[in-house]
Amino acid sequence: MRYFLDTIRWAGEHVALTLGLSALTLVVAAGSVWGVRWFLINIPPDYFIGSRAPSERLKTWHPIARWAWLITKNILGALLVLAGIVMLFTPGQGILSLLLGITLLDFPGKVAVERWIVNRPHVLPLINRMRAKAGKPPLTFSPA
Repeated sequence: MRYFLDTIRWAGEHVALTLGLSALTLVVAAGSVWGVRWFLINIPPDYFIGSRAPSERLKTWHPIARWAWLITKNILGALLVLAGIVMLFTPGQGILSLLLGITLLDFPGKVAVERWIVNRPHVLPLINRMRAKAGKPPLTFSPA
């Protein structure tokens, strides 16, 4: 109980910071919901079938631009993974945010993790309902 009262007292003493962090939380949550929905609607229907090689277009970029893109993409992916973990225990699209974050990250075994998440009960039907409302074909899924 004391911890709760200390937290309330601290928030009262730091009103501007508390309001700023609350606003940032709302912006990140709204952006995450929008970004997840946009991504899941716009990926190709066969995204989870076969292997995916690194983009050929990145090979033509200047090395500094390529590294800047890869670093930015991985930082955003890590932030979405963290937000997704938080949203597993709070209101929000936790699993879908995790999926988007993992998709942006570069690490060995990424495709297997993506397929494992999509294969969770109710995840693929939810994604396909979102795609159907947007007039997109359903995702096809191959667990192998």
